[in-house]
Amino acid sequence: MSYPQQPPGQQPPQGHGYGYGPPTQPGYGHQPPPPPPPPDKSGNLGVILLLVIGLPLLLLGGCGAVFFVLTADHGSVAVRDVLETEADDNPPDVQLDPGTGPPASAAPQQSTAPEQSTVPEQTAAPEQTTAQQQSAQTQPQTAKIGDSITLEGRDPGLKVAVTVSQVVSPATPADSFTKPKTGQRFVAVQVTLTNQGQAVYSDSPTNGAWLIDAEGQQYRASIIANVREGQSFGGTATINTGDSRKGVIVFEVPETAKPAKFQFALNSGLADQKGEWELSTT
Repeated sequence: MSYPQQPPGQQPPQGHGYGYGPPTQPGYGHQPPPPPPPPDKSGNLGVILLLVIGLPLLLLGGCGAVFFVLTADHGSVAVRDVLETEADDNPPDVQLDPGTGPPASAAPQQSTAPEQSTVPEQTAAPEQTTAQQQSAQTQPQTAKIGDSITLEGRDPGLKVAVTVSQVVSPATPADSFTKPKTGQRFVAVQVTLTNQGQAVYSDSPTNGAWLIDAEGQQYRASIIANVREGQSFGGTATINTGDSRKGVIVFEVPETAKPAKFQFALNSGLADQKGEWELSTT
C-alpha cells in the first residue's frame, strides 16, 4: 500500500492515526478531551464592585428618607402653628356650637359697636361743656338798669355782685376844677358792689368800667371827675365778705354821643367774666 505523496514543504494533518502520518497516541483513534478552563475572576470583581458602590448608596438613601420625613413633619407643625395663630388673631364671624350644631350668630360683635361709639361721645361731652363754660365767661352777661350780675375774678374765691341802679346824662360837675372839655359832657353811672365770695375785694372800680355809645365808641372812666349826683369811689375800694360799697363812675363823652351800654369786670378789667347793662338816660 502506497501513501500519497505530499507536496514539498506541506505538513500532513495531525490528530489521526491513520491516513496521514503516524497517530498522536498509539492504539487510539481519537484525542482525549481537554481539561476544564480555570474559573473566571472577572465575575467576582463585579460582585465586589456592586457591594462597594451599592451599599453606601443604599445607606445614603435611607438617611435621606428619614431626614425628609422629619423635615416634612416639622414643616407641618410650623404650618399648623401659623394657621392656629392667624385663627386666634382673626376669629371667624360665625362659630359652630359643638353641642347643638347651629352656627353662633355674629350679633355680639355688632352689639359691641354702639358701646365703642358711645365712649368718645361720653369723653367729649365734658370737653364741650368746659369750652361752653369758658365761652360763656368771656362773653358779657347782659342786664338792664336795676339788675344785678354776679361776677367772678381771677383770684380764687373772688365773687362780687354788681348792680347798676342809675345813669345820669349829663351829670353836673361838683366844682369848677373838674369841668369837662369844650364839646364834652359828663355821664355818671351809679354802681353798688357786694362781696359774695370768700376773698377780700380790693381794687379800683373805675379801672374795670367802660361806657359804649350808640355808635359803638368805647370810653374809659375818668379818675378825677366828680359830679353832684353821687359820690365817687375815690380810687381804691376794699370790701370784705358780705359788705357793700356804693358810688358813681364818671365818663367824659362828646355832647352828641348817646350812652347805650355799660360794661364792668373785676381785677381792674382783666378778669375773663364781664357784665354788661343796657342804658336808658334820664
